[in-house]
Amino acid sequence: MADKKEHSEEKSEPTTEKKKREKIKGYEKLIDRLKEEQAELQNELNRDYREARRYVRTHPEEGVLIGFMGGIALGFILGKLGRK
Repeated sequence: MADKKEHSEEKSEPTTEKKKREKIKGYEKLIDRLKEEQAELQNELNRDYREARRYVRTHPEEGVLIGFMGGIALGFILGKLGRK
């Protein structure tokens, strides 16, 4: 009886190790995919930022006007919220 128990424990140890290795490989793949996604998003943000800077440099009046209108709108909203 004890011999059977030892034999089943020996079988379960390699399978548990194998399962652990498979899980670790799965996590490593997930981490790699997340790193790739992070790099893609970072590149996209940098591209959009450069594009926005170029636009503002070529159209400075519109940039100032948009900022001014945004400030007025924000002031109006905060003023309404402050009165309550």
